[in-house]
Amino acid sequence: MLALEQKDITGCDSAAERALGQIGRCLRRGCVICIEHTPLMAPRFTPWQPWGKRCCYNGDTREIYTEINRCRDAHADHHIRLNIEDYDFRSRFSLVVHSPSVEA
Repeated sequence: MLALEQKDITGCDSAAERALGQIGRCLRRGCVICIEHTPLMAPRFTPWQPWGKRCCYNGDTREIYTEINRCRDAHADHHIRLNIEDYDFRSRFSLVVHSPSVEA
């Protein structure tokens, strides 16, 4: 799993920008994207809860960013990831797009 920790999708570093740039390509290919969230990530098993339903988002990256931001607004203290599935190539990858801030 490719994991990137960032606080804001719009103001992300170059590695995060490259990874999130792949989302547009996945959307144009018709991949199915599922947004999921969890309050705690464990080393072996983490139960992720779906946000909304799996969707192709019709190739619109703004729509997926809007949904990610809505999930983040509703679950600011949760980890949020995208599951992206390409049924043509039978492949899937996950991308963590939000991790809650750690307060000392």
